[in-house]
Amino acid sequence: MDSFLKIAHRGYSSRYPKNTILAFEKDVAAGADMIELDVHLSQEGRLLVIHDEKIDRTSNGTGAVADLSLAELKRYNYNNRMAEPGFVGIPTLDEVIAWAGDRVMLNIEIKNGPVRNEGIERKLAALLQETCFTDRVIVSSFDHYALAEMKRIAGSVRTGMLYDSVWIRFAYEVRALGVFSVHPGADAVKAGQFRWAKSRGIQIYPWVVKDRETLNAFRASGYVDGVMVNDLALFSEH
Repeated sequence: MDSFLKIAHRGYSSRYPKNTILAFEKDVAAGADMIELDVHLSQEGRLLVIHDEKIDRTSNGTGAVADLSLAELKRYNYNNRMAEPGFVGIPTLDEVIAWAGDRVMLNIEIKNGPVRNEGIERKLAALLQETCFTDRVIVSSFDHYALAEMKRIAGSVRTGMLYDSVWIRFAYEVRALGVFSVHPGADAVKAGQFRWAKSRGIQIYPWVVKDRETLNAFRASGYVDGVMVNDLALFSEH
């Protein structure tokens, strides 16, 4: 495996409905090493793979994920990109883990804004332990309290600190959270912070890279360990 990771942001999301097993299958076929995905809790507390707190934008239904049962969420079609016609359902995280097996690693982002998913850290930690998937996952979040809670509940789970602007208290926050990796927005690049992180063995995975020039610059930097992309074709040499 190339040490520079090909990370599919919400699956092969430039061509297929994001955060669906269809998009995940396509990115693995295209050579992805890791899938970045998002999780929310349903009404009864099931971990659902979806980015938004509502299903309005990505499905033919309406309503907040937290107000809908698993059965209700499964009723709607999430095929908002018609690269391939037909019904595409919303996956639960346990379904994605069962599908992933040892084929691909997962970067699971806890979504805690604007709606807070109370207790999501404990449910996620329990699922990872039950499925013996702890060593194939990074748990990331913009909510640094959620990362601290994950480390408190399950200290062996690798965590990743998400941020989308240059982080003034970067070193303090990284040390306090004890993260495995940092996930800066592609524009939130500060070479000194990257050097400091690398000197401490911390992995660096920027998001979302949208052109080959930026991808190649990150690869050549010597600091970046992989990038998140919507289009896996960016990793092609041609």
